[in-house]
Amino acid sequence: MLRVTLLEELLANFLKKVDELIATLIVDLDGLIIARQSVKNFNEEIIGAIMSILEGALNKIKRFADTSYGSGTFDTNDYRLFYLELGNVGPTRALFVLVADAYSDIDKFIPYSYIVAEKASQILNDRKISTKLPNLVNGGNVELESNNHSNSKNSINKIVLIGPDNVGKSAIANMFVNGEFIEQYKPTIGLSIIEKELQILKDMKITFSLFDLGGKKSFAKIRRHFYNHSKAVLIVFDYSKQETLGMINEWIEEARHFIKNSSILYIIVGNKIDKVENREEIRSNAYKFADRYNFQFFETSALTGEGLDELFMCLTSNLGI
Repeated sequence: MLRVTLLEELLANFLKKVDELIATLIVDLDGLIIARQSVKNFNEEIIGAIMSILEGALNKIKRFADTSYGSGTFDTNDYRLFYLELGNVGPTRALFVLVADAYSDIDKFIPYSYIVAEKASQILNDRKISTKLPNLVNGGNVELESNNHSNSKNSINKIVLIGPDNVGKSAIANMFVNGEFIEQYKPTIGLSIIEKELQILKDMKITFSLFDLGGKKSFAKIRRHFYNHSKAVLIVFDYSKQETLGMINEWIEEARHFIKNSSILYIIVGNKIDKVENREEIRSNAYKFADRYNFQFFETSALTGEGLDELFMCLTSNLGI
C-alpha cells in the first residue's frame, strides 16, 4: 500500500511539472493499473479506452519483440501516448504511460519522463527514494534548484556519470550519498539524479548533483538531453571486466559531442577493485588512457567505499572552492 501511495505522489508531482499532460499511469502487462493520476474530467470510461488501445498496440509489438517492449509513442484520434517499460519490478513487469491530447508535442517531455520512470521503478523495487522532481524549463530541460541561488558561497555542481552498462555507476553514487551498497543490480532507466550537500566551511556549502546516465545503447537518444551545464564527467569502467576499459573511448566522444565547454573536468574511474587481486596491467592501461586525454584517474570500490573519498575530494577541490 505504501508503494502505491508513493507512486501516486510521484505521478501527481509529475503532472504538476508538465501541465500539458492529461494523465500518467503505471500498469502491469495484464492491463492492471498499479497507480495513476489524471486531470479533472478524465473519467474511468476514458481510462478504459486508453488501456484497450495500449493493450492492442503492445500485442502487435510482442509479435516482433519477445523479450522487451522498450518504449514507443503512438496516436489515436483524441490522444497521444508514450509508454516505457520499467523492466522487472518485483515479481512482475510494468509500463510507465503518459497521455496527452492529440495536438501536444509530447516528444519534448519524454527525456524528463525517464527521471520519473526511474524513480517509479525504484519504488516498485522497495527502494527508499524521494518523490520530489527537478524543475522543468525551456520546453523540456531540467533546471537544478541551486542554479537560482544568489549566494555564491552555496554552489551546486552537476556531475555526470557515464560508462558501459553494469559497471557500478549507480552503486558509486549511492555509496557516496547514502553510505550503502545495493546488492541487487537493476539497470538505470535512462537517468537517475541523486544529490549530496557538503559543508565545506562554516559559511560555505557545496552540493553535488549526480546525474547517473543509463549505459544501455537503447538510452543513447535520452542521454544527450542531460549533458548540458555539467561541471564534471566521470567515465566509469569495471576492473573485473577489462573489455569495459576499451569502451570508454566512445563514451568520451559522446560526452565531448554534447558538452561544448572545453574546460570541463573529466575523470576516468576504475570501479570494482575489490573483485580483482592483481590489477597492475589494467591499471597501467587505464593510466595510459588518462594520459592520452589529459584526464585524472581514480580507482574505487562501490562495495567497500575505497577510493570514493579521494575521488570526491578531487571534485570538491576543483569545483567547490
